[in-house]
Amino acid sequence: MPTPIPDWYQWNYRPQKIERPDWFRAWPGGARVAVCLKLMHEWESLPRPSGRASGNIKDYASLCSREYGFKSGIWRLMDILAKHNVKTTVMSSGLAIELWPESFIELDRQGHEIASHGWDQCVHPPQFTSREEEREAIGKTIAAIERVIGKRPIGHMSQGPRATEHTLELVAEAGLIWDADYQDCDIPYVMDVNGRKVVSVGYAKPDFTDTEIIPLGLEGSLAQLKCQFDAVYEEARLRPMKFFFAMHVHKTGTPGMASVLDRFLTHVRMHEDVTFLRCADMANFWLENTTI
Repeated sequence: MPTPIPDWYQWNYRPQKIERPDWFRAWPGGARVAVCLKLMHEWESLPRPSGRASGNIKDYASLCSREYGFKSGIWRLMDILAKHNVKTTVMSSGLAIELWPESFIELDRQGHEIASHGWDQCVHPPQFTSREEEREAIGKTIAAIERVIGKRPIGHMSQGPRATEHTLELVAEAGLIWDADYQDCDIPYVMDVNGRKVVSVGYAKPDFTDTEIIPLGLEGSLAQLKCQFDAVYEEARLRPMKFFFAMHVHKTGTPGMASVLDRFLTHVRMHEDVTFLRCADMANFWLENTTI
């Protein structure tokens, strides 16, 4: 007999196999490539110790590294994104929104999407002891976003992203239309989750997070981004493609890495038939064209 498929794979929601839909010949505006940038705007109530302070749970080096993203990094990144007229999706910790609301208000004002990213970056969903605990964390984050920017988010990504077997159902239950937890496909896809449609937009793969490329140095990081984008652009001659890059505001928000982003966006803007989409744009485009 065939080996039973574990329930936690959730292939009842997520497709085991994926086929490009016939209608998908281009992105909005006839673009061959959709670039989706994600800003990880997070807060840890107890930042993970680093370096020689690994034995000290109250590590000011780690604390200040996170603070740098709010005090300097995010503002530098906003300037660069505005220079290139690029809108992003901001993965937002609920605790960050409560402690540092100003940057989220300005990001929203500039047209960036504010999305749910769990309550506290130091507690990932697999650490929750119950479905109800995860539901509460997602609900608190959604409420914090709505309270600060005056609008409800429409998408979610777990910290990590490390979803549980409950996450997808809780996202659907909350009325959100996209989820970025699953890095399993070159294109988005729609899931029917207990009668509610949720679009899986993906996180970073098959492309990168800044954590993956920073060890290459500044020139190496830029070269990696350019080479990957060029490969995606070339493949898009055959089929429309997406390009993702996820940035932590305390990492890519430094002067050197911000200059890498600046130069990379200049490179992308030199190409025809490229569009920049937020996760919300990608999800709505997919929902408008998909019937399940």
